[in-house]
Amino acid sequence: MSMFNSLSYATRLVDAGVPREQAEVHAQVLQGVYEQEHEQYATKADFIVLSNEVKAQIDQLEVKTDRLEQKTDRLEQKTDRLEQKTDRLSTQFDRLEAKTDLLEVKTDLLDEKITQVEIRITAEITSLKTTMEGCKKEFSTLRADIATLTSSNKVLTNSHKYILWIGGGLATMCMSVLGLCVPILLHNIK
Repeated sequence: MSMFNSLSYATRLVDAGVPREQAEVHAQVLQGVYEQEHEQYATKADFIVLSNEVKAQIDQLEVKTDRLEQKTDRLEQKTDRLEQKTDRLSTQFDRLEAKTDLLEVKTDLLDEKITQVEIRITAEITSLKTTMEGCKKEFSTLRADIATLTSSNKVLTNSHKYILWIGGGLATMCMSVLGLCVPILLHNIK
């Protein structure tokens, strides 16, 4: 690819009076120097090859860039969907938190009502215990009176039956009072 013509150079040296052998050696040395010097420089063909390689790389980069843009678009769409889902979850969380707060208030009210009912039940049970103790005392007194009457008056055997019958009636009445208090107590619990 060299542009240096060594034959023409040697011929000119011979025409100028240099011996042929010297002219040929001189032309060969100069040809070698010229070739070495020009090997380090790029030629037009080198530039064409390089240009084609660069164009091919640019084309590949454009294809890769297009793919990256498509992926970026898909990622943006996914990000938008995730943001929407996050917003919906945040809204649902806020609603659940409000419901939880409402349930806590209702639970507190129910605890308060249960405490009030427990107090009423305890008072009713205490009242019933007092009434039952009173009935027991009256039965004991009645038995003592009956025992006294029976021992002092053995003649009153028929009266004794009536007294037992009356005592049974009193016991039935006490149990009836207890039976009436239980529904009232259950009604208060509701």
